[in-house]
Amino acid sequence: MERHRLLPEGTGAAAAAVVAACYAVVLGLGLAVAGSTSAGPVDLALSRATGRLFAHLPGALTPLSYATRSVSIVVIVVVLVALALRAGRPRVAVLAVAGPVVTAALNTWALKPLFGRTHNDYLAYPSGHTGTMAAVLAVVVVVIVGNAPPGRRALAALGGGTAAAVLIVVAAGAIVGLDYHYPSDTVGAVFWATGTVVVLAWVVDRVPARAGKMPQSSQQPDLVHTK
Repeated sequence: MERHRLLPEGTGAAAAAVVAACYAVVLGLGLAVAGSTSAGPVDLALSRATGRLFAHLPGALTPLSYATRSVSIVVIVVVLVALALRAGRPRVAVLAVAGPVVTAALNTWALKPLFGRTHNDYLAYPSGHTGTMAAVLAVVVVVIVGNAPPGRRALAALGGGTAAAVLIVVAAGAIVGLDYHYPSDTVGAVFWATGTVVVLAWVVDRVPARAGKMPQSSQQPDLVHTK
């Protein structure tokens, strides 16, 4: 495994704060919508606003939702893994796969049954499609921040996070507009994915670095001399 860390030294406290905040949002929203089968007043208002917005963009909803579909996610992950391995960054390759896979698996088998929030008779909170897409984008942001100079990490986090948020809002808005999810389903999914990717980055960083070649000075001396 490479020596380059995903979460640079000195960022542990910030990473822990991000994880705690993300999971607090997931839990808080989840408890608020647990067991519900219909939209609350906030979800209803946001859904109607989304519908009015996309009414001015006929035919745009389905194409904009493609980014959250499994085929699109797989293609993006394959590209990220290929680029990471080409650049000699196996930790990035591992995170690119583990991020969306673990996020989706735990979301499907643990969180959705736990909160029991349904939409059109299927478990909906948090949104699996939104969470998987958000996990991929979170991986990209983690890499951007990890490769930024120490003095520019906050700026890199702000820039990368803002770009990711715009993409998520567009894709999640399309999902809501198509009536696949309530807005709160997508919001919970984004925070779930973000927190989980940061935790996984920490886990991957715990894998020991690959030992390099033995320095010349530390090699055993040649005890056999010939004339």
